[in-house]
Amino acid sequence: MNLSYLKYAVEVEKTGSITKAAQNFYMNQPHLSKIIRELERDLGSPIFDRTSRGMVPTKRGEEFLRYAKAILVQEEQIEALCQQNGERTLSISISVPRATYISYAFSTFIREMTAFPTMKVNYLETNSRDTIRGVAAKTFDLGVVRCQSLYAPYYQKMLQDENLEGKELWEFSCNLLMSASHPLADRENLTYLDLSDYIQLVQGDTQTPSFTFESEDSSSAGGSSRKTISIYDRGSQFELLRQVPGTFMWTSPVPYHLLGDLGLVQKTCSYPGNLHRDILIYRSGYRMSKEEKELVNCLFRLTSQLS
Repeated sequence: MNLSYLKYAVEVEKTGSITKAAQNFYMNQPHLSKIIRELERDLGSPIFDRTSRGMVPTKRGEEFLRYAKAILVQEEQIEALCQQNGERTLSISISVPRATYISYAFSTFIREMTAFPTMKVNYLETNSRDTIRGVAAKTFDLGVVRCQSLYAPYYQKMLQDENLEGKELWEFSCNLLMSASHPLADRENLTYLDLSDYIQLVQGDTQTPSFTFESEDSSSAGGSSRKTISIYDRGSQFELLRQVPGTFMWTSPVPYHLLGDLGLVQKTCSYPGNLHRDILIYRSGYRMSKEEKELVNCLFRLTSQLS
């Protein structure tokens, strides 16, 4: 029996809803319903009663879920026991979009992990397509992909096809990032129409899945400027924002205390479709280590502060 199926069943009990449980694992509801039916077929009886109050465990289902929870706890205990043998190594491999809040959370996490005698850490900033490929191919254990919320169902199917699971980190509107001396820095109620005469910086590698909605890795509003500069390195982007008058870029919200050090400001700006999601992804059935869970918690804590 697939251990990840046990995890799904426990989540259905916790939420009382297949729909909510599916959302928590970033899969579609019919797929999770099929998994529950497979478990019930293997058990030989229903695990849940479908009632007006939601999904309620049957008497046999309660017994099944009790064993399922015990198995999941034991799996974690075995992993912890294995980690006690030999020299402790911090092992993290994660592929993410170019986002200041993610790199800041990652730096905060690493700062707390310096006591490890050995480290094997791989942190890559790239586009969503390469992240999905990297996690599916086991090049990376964790990933964060970014998409416009409108197209989240396409990503649900893509993750399912690649046998990946996803959990939403947060949903956000992109901000404009610009120099504090930018002509628009003191303007309020900006719209994308105000940007046409200024220079937009976009990510240099906008390769994405085969959907027409892309530019999500650069978080850009297509057509907001007649002047664009494509640039790959985030440090060079910040330098251009500081040094070249009239430059700007779209970005996920940046921790405010970092802006002063960079000499930058972030501005809200309305444009159609300005709602995005960052989604944590991993292979189906993958069990995160204690340290990986702490990294994910760092990300959630920071997104909570920025929301």
